[in-house]
Amino acid sequence: MGEAEINIQPLVAAAKAHETSAIADTAQLNKWLAKDGIWIPRDSAISIVNGKVKQVVNARLQNVERGQLEMELECVPLTQ
Repeated sequence: MGEAEINIQPLVAAAKAHETSAIADTAQLNKWLAKDGIWIPRDSAISIVNGKVKQVVNARLQNVERGQLEMELECVPLTQ
């Protein structure tokens, strides 16, 4: 089995900033560009979709011959 490491701090920071913003429509907040040889094989963006802060992440698995993991992360305020 492989391993993947993902930094969720930018998603959490975007969600905290969104709590005090007036953006309700779909908007892109931040974007990471893929680079050869690192764990992100595709570009990844943090977006607001229907009032929710989301990020689709593709990560290469480490310590295995090959493998890739695709996830959609959503940060939900604890006040809901």
